[in-house]
Amino acid sequence: MRILYLHPNAWTGEYAVLSELVRQGHMVCVLEEKRKLGATRALSDYFRDADDHIATLWYDPRRGMEKLLTWPVDRCFKMDFDGRNLAHRMWMIHAAVARFRPDAVISSEGFSYGIPAAFLKRFGLLAPPLLTSFIGGDILDCPEADVGKRRRGRTGWLIRRALAEPELLRPVSPLVSETLLAEGADPDRIRVIPSHLVWVASQCGELNGIRDQLGEKIRGKYAIAKDAPLLVTLGGNQKGKGLQYLMQAWPRVLQSLPGACWLLCGPRDTWYIREVEPLTARFPGSIFATGALSGRAVFEHLATADLHVNPSLCESLNMVTVEAASVGTPSITSDGAGIADWVRRYDAGSVVRRANVPELADAIIAALQSPELRLQWAGSCLELAKEFSVERVARMLVECFVTLPNLRSKF
Repeated sequence: MRILYLHPNAWTGEYAVLSELVRQGHMVCVLEEKRKLGATRALSDYFRDADDHIATLWYDPRRGMEKLLTWPVDRCFKMDFDGRNLAHRMWMIHAAVARFRPDAVISSEGFSYGIPAAFLKRFGLLAPPLLTSFIGGDILDCPEADVGKRRRGRTGWLIRRALAEPELLRPVSPLVSETLLAEGADPDRIRVIPSHLVWVASQCGELNGIRDQLGEKIRGKYAIAKDAPLLVTLGGNQKGKGLQYLMQAWPRVLQSLPGACWLLCGPRDTWYIREVEPLTARFPGSIFATGALSGRAVFEHLATADLHVNPSLCESLNMVTVEAASVGTPSITSDGAGIADWVRRYDAGSVVRRANVPELADAIIAALQSPELRLQWAGSCLELAKEFSVERVARMLVECFVTLPNLRSKF
C-alpha cells in the first residue's frame, strides 16, 4: 500500500513509525513544510536519511505564486487557524496527492493539517481514504493547564469539520477519544491507537537488566544515598505537567520518608523558572534538577528511580510513563493523562485525581514504603509497554484501512 503522511514532524518520534511501515513492505511518502527552503517546492527521494526510501515533497509555506490566489480565504481564517494559511495548505496537500497518488492518507495531527485535509474531503478533492490522528494539543481544550485549542471564533467550527470528513479518526488514548465524542465525532470512525515507543524493546530490556548498575551510576552523579527512596519526574516542565502539585505534596512525603529524593528532570521552561524552581530551594538535599535529557540518558534516569510520578493536569497520553514502564519502573499518574487507562488496566502503578495534593502524597508514600507493591507493578509494566511498540502501532494504522471496502484489495 502507498501511504501519504502529512506533516510527520508534528511529533518528533513519528519518523520511527514511517520507517517501520517501509520495513513492513509499504510505500511511504511525505508532505512536509520547511521554511527557507530556497524554492517554493522541492522533491526528494528521502525524508530524513538518504536510504530511508521515503519520497518527500517539501514546500516553503511563505513562498509560491498560488498564495496570491488563496490569500482571500487565508486572510479570512487566519486568526481562527492559529495564524496559518488554510487554503494554501489545502493547495499543497492536493499537490502532494496528485504527485504521489496514494492509496491512503494519514495526517499526523488533527489541526494544522487535519483541518485542510478535511476540507479537501468536503469538496471532493481528496479521493483516498483519510485517517486523522489526534495527539492532544490539536483537540484538547484545557485553559487551566495552558493546553490545547480554545474554541474561540470559528476555531471550534474548523475542528468539527476535521472530525466530520475523514473516514478514520485516530485518538492516541481513550481520554482523547472522549473529547472527540464530546465534539460530535462519529464513534464508528474512531480507532484508539497510541503513540509508540521510539526506543526498541531490546534497548529497554538491556537497561532493565542492569538497573542496579545504573542506580549506582546515577545516584553517584547526584550524591543520592544508595538506599534513599527515589522518585523521578521527566517532561517539558510546563504548567500542564502539574509539578506545582507535586511540590505541594513533597513536604508530606518527606515527613513520612525523611530520606526521600526527587530527580526533577527536564528543561527549564519559562513557567517552571517562575513558579517551581524557586520552591526547590526549600528542600535542599532532596530535589535534584537534572536539566534536559535525551536518548539513553532519559531511560537511565527512569530505570534508576523506584517510582515515576506524572501529576499531569491535562495530557493526551504521557509517553514518559510508557518509557518508565519499558525499563520496569512503575508510575503514579493522574487521571488528567490518557495513560491512566493503561496504568489501571495493567495494574502498573496507581492513578490519582488530578490536582489532588493529599491523594498524590498518599499514593507516593504508600508506593515508596512498599517494595513488594512496586515489584508487583514492575512485572505489569513490561506487559503495558508491549502495547506501545512501533511494530504494533504501525500494524494497527494499516489495519484500520482494511475495514474500508475500497482498500481491501490492497492487502
